[in-house]
Amino acid sequence: MSEWLEDSNDLLEGLHSLDITSCKEHIRQLQSRRERRRELVERLQEKLKALNNELAARKEEADRCKKELLEEQAANRRVVRTNQVAIQGDHQREQELEMQSSNVRRFMETTLQEQVQRRSMQNELGIRVYDEVELMVEKPAEEQAMESKYIDTVLVTYCIPNSELKYNLSFRVDKGMKTKKLREDACLYWGLSEVEFILKTMSNAKVHDELTIQSCFRENEDAHFSLVQKTPKNASLMERELLHILPRAGRKARRTGAKQSESAKGENAKAGPSAELAEQMAALPGLFQYMTQRDQKVVQHLQRLKLRNLCVYLAVFIMTIWDIYMVIPPDKSFNVREGIVQLMTEGDGRGVGFDDIRTQSQVWLWLGDTVSDQLFIPASALRSYNAPVGYMQVLLQDVQPASAAQCPQGSWSPLPTNVDCLATRYWDLTADTATRENITAYFAGLAGLDGRYTGSTPGTYGDARSTSAAGEASFPGYFYDFDGSGFSVEYDLQHSPLADVRAAFQQDMQFLQDEEWLSAQSRAIHVNFLLYNGNHDQFVSNRYSFEMTAVGTVEPVVQVAAFRPAVVEYDMGLELLLTDIIRLCLVLLICPVQLISDFLYERRVNEAGCRHCISLQGLVDWAIGILSFVMFGFRYLTFSAPSVNFYVQHVQTPMDAGELAEMFNIHLAVDALLSALLMYRFVYFLRVNRHVFLMWSTVASSVSVGLRLAVIVIPLMAGLVLISMAVGAALDEKNRTFWSAMVRVLLMVYGDNDTIQDFDPNNSWQLAFNVILVFTFKLVFVNSWIAVLIHQYQRTRVSAGYSTKKYRWKEYNFVVWSLAWPFRNLYLNFLRPRIEMPPKDSAEE
Repeated sequence: MSEWLEDSNDLLEGLHSLDITSCKEHIRQLQSRRERRRELVERLQEKLKALNNELAARKEEADRCKKELLEEQAANRRVVRTNQVAIQGDHQREQELEMQSSNVRRFMETTLQEQVQRRSMQNELGIRVYDEVELMVEKPAEEQAMESKYIDTVLVTYCIPNSELKYNLSFRVDKGMKTKKLREDACLYWGLSEVEFILKTMSNAKVHDELTIQSCFRENEDAHFSLVQKTPKNASLMERELLHILPRAGRKARRTGAKQSESAKGENAKAGPSAELAEQMAALPGLFQYMTQRDQKVVQHLQRLKLRNLCVYLAVFIMTIWDIYMVIPPDKSFNVREGIVQLMTEGDGRGVGFDDIRTQSQVWLWLGDTVSDQLFIPASALRSYNAPVGYMQVLLQDVQPASAAQCPQGSWSPLPTNVDCLATRYWDLTADTATRENITAYFAGLAGLDGRYTGSTPGTYGDARSTSAAGEASFPGYFYDFDGSGFSVEYDLQHSPLADVRAAFQQDMQFLQDEEWLSAQSRAIHVNFLLYNGNHDQFVSNRYSFEMTAVGTVEPVVQVAAFRPAVVEYDMGLELLLTDIIRLCLVLLICPVQLISDFLYERRVNEAGCRHCISLQGLVDWAIGILSFVMFGFRYLTFSAPSVNFYVQHVQTPMDAGELAEMFNIHLAVDALLSALLMYRFVYFLRVNRHVFLMWSTVASSVSVGLRLAVIVIPLMAGLVLISMAVGAALDEKNRTFWSAMVRVLLMVYGDNDTIQDFDPNNSWQLAFNVILVFTFKLVFVNSWIAVLIHQYQRTRVSAGYSTKKYRWKEYNFVVWSLAWPFRNLYLNFLRPRIEMPPKDSAEE
């Protein structure tokens, strides 16, 4: 006590000798020393508290072990007494061995008990002291190996704002502790606000609150955080904000009206590199929106996406594809058609090729060589694999003779009085119906002889032939559309012997050529016949046409199509009929069941159920239902004629099967359209997957944004097509119509090499057109679309899937998604009554 008084007196004398500055510095040192001592005392108290808790746990464990030991000793004594009573006579040796084992066991138990007994020791101050070995608990090797990788202690450094002072504090953490809990504990220890301070790593990276401490550091990185204050927000108003809150009328408004332009210039200047980050981002609305958006937990769409929808749409889609394959397999149809086309167009090496025909004389050569050799020789390649059915027809379509009435009329096109003109197009008003006397007299005595049809009148105009009992045959050409009227001659393809038919055909063709059957009035000549391929059970309609213009050019056109007149016949097609019936039943789940379900959902959520009926999804469901029923009736009503009846009908009378073949291929195309709609809806319901949802939402939002460009793209596209027609209509046949020119422009935008090579680089107009096209679409619209797509993807990803772990499903979500409500209630109430339920704010039901 006296020593302490002496030290105090010395300290007072020293203070009296110091000036005021030295005293203040000395006081700061004493205060910092006091703070350090206080922190040391608090750490020691925390350590003492942890040791006391550990000691209590070890004490409970020792008491439990002692209790178990006493129970085992009592059990051993009972066993010994029982053995002593039971062992007699000859078992004396076994009794001695058992007694020896009992003694050894008792000795070991006593020794172990002495080892685990707590020995109370006190130091010179009377404080109880424990051996550290007694406080240790040995864990399994596997758990120790896993704990060696865990971070159990983290150092947090508190950086005082606007100062260089730093305080360090270590925290004990477990493997599941998150950084949010650590930040709250650190702020509570130093008495700071949890809102104003954040944790950062030593690399100055902000730590997210949802991260676990184990995932915040690299493998060899120190577990060290910095507790720093957030960047304070600017609470002062900007000039633009002050301008917006000023009155719009009055004296102040008049005073500030002249300063608006200057303030606007000042704001633009502030948005430069030296401005605040918020102001820089505000100058770029897209960047500001992207940087300020948050995950909005988009799960509302999952309520209408169920497993049953995926199954129904997928089943109907598979059956539709299976129907198309069963009706006409793609490989068989191609082989049947391509084999016939090659034989009829490439020739046998002696005649002219079909695609190379450009004059009327070459047309006569093709008729006399290729047609007669392939159709009227029994051993020809065409007849070896195909059976001709019925008659072959050669049809000629002429326009009226040249006259002044055919010339264009009008003051804008004055013509001399002695000029006569021919019609450029063949149709009802321009068709030549005059009788050719020489040709009629020639065929009058030959009708019905050597395979000629009894009703053939190549010198007399005839009406169109029908495809069936009713209906006229019409078919598109290269330049115009044609019907079945004109001057025709038919030959029986099944007449015997074929040599007579071939000779008669060649003789007639030579006569018609001498009589100038083909002339400047001719606009088209067609060769029609029907074949049957027994290997693939398909009929093949053949039409080989030569269109002739008013300037003498000849354009060959091939129209060959494979088809079947009956879908269900005898035992064939029953599988297809069964598939169509099942598909029709499943379609009833889509329309109207799915439509009603979506209608009720829209009415419950958006209070506008009728909106779904006119939405894209509702229209697709309507189209699926309507097309399915139309296809079923069309397939089994139109294509219901047995093959034998169809065969006999064509054998008896010359008929055109081109229209029926076209209807057959159209109905397959409609079936393909149905499959595309089903695939669209199937992918729509796949949005239950988060990645598919992100891609779908990105494309949908991008299309909605891109449609705004349609106001510019459509007129610009139409203008470019018209320019293409004006520049290249006289040089390229693909520019002769608006639609063909539009297809050509689209191919140019796509970058088709064949289309690009057709342009003449020496033509300045075409070169200028190509430059404008590339600049407009490739550099402007294509890049704009890519920018819109990327922007919408980033926006959708942040707002609806930035952290996909938040959207991971658990057992409850799968049950709600996959099971209907009766089975779902049965599963949740009886099979799994204690299933883990998701929180209400994050449930995806």
